Amino acid sequence: MASRIRHIALLTMVTTFLMSRGVIAADIAWFEPSLASNSNATIFTTDTYTSNFGVAFLTGGSGPFTMDWVNLGLNTSSQTSGAGSFKLALHSATNSTAYSAVAGTTEYAMDVVNFTAPTSTNTNFTLNLTSADIPNITNFAMAANSAYTLVIYRGNVAWGLQRTTGIANGTTNNFYNVSDGFQALDTFRNNTANYTNNTNSYPTLAISFGQTVVPEPSTWALGAIGTIVCVALRKRRKVA
Repeated sequence: MASRIRHIALLTMVTTFLMSRGVIAADIAWFEPSLASNSNATIFTTDTYTSNFGVAFLTGGSGPFTMDWVNLGLNTSSQTSGAGSFKLALHSATNSTAYSAVAGTTEYAMDVVNFTAPTSTNTNFTLNLTSADIPNITNFAMAANSAYTLVIYRGNVAWGLQRTTGIANGTTNNFYNVSDGFQALDTFRNNTANYTNNTNSYPTLAISFGQTVVPEPSTWALGAIGTIVCVALRKRRKVA
């Protein structure tokens, strides 16, 4: 009897451990730049969505899609207070044509993001936003095969948004990694399509977003559980 209790207790502990190992959440990026940032540009303080930096994208065919997170590469520029804010909004797109789409008038969701930044000037840092930071955006369900835009505007001061410059005209979309059927459509500034900082440079922006998935228990975990059950049953028969 005591042996059987020990087997059951061991099985319970190992099963709990293996199951917990199989449910580690993983972030899946639907949209992210593929090149490291090499400069930054100022986020505008004007309180209108058209004074913006943004990206346009097309969702995949297996929607609806709900963003679980947004990551932004920022720069402190000349700021040392450490206290920052800006508006982040999900808008419609004016069209679904590459290098032509910008933010439309329909605002689907908007959040005021408040954050703490480094207090040293001209310092890069990454802002990782989840549902606690952007509840309106993470609660909105995007339809399948539809064009949307994600825009940043109305900084409390002149924060920098990281970017990668030196990309040739008509190739910027190729330098975003996408998944789940998403497509990059456009990168824009001040709601003007095909953002360029000079005649030979059409940058990407340090804007990433996607979902968090919790995988099913792995095959090896289930196999191990089955093996333990078999061993416990075999020992029980021998005792009987």
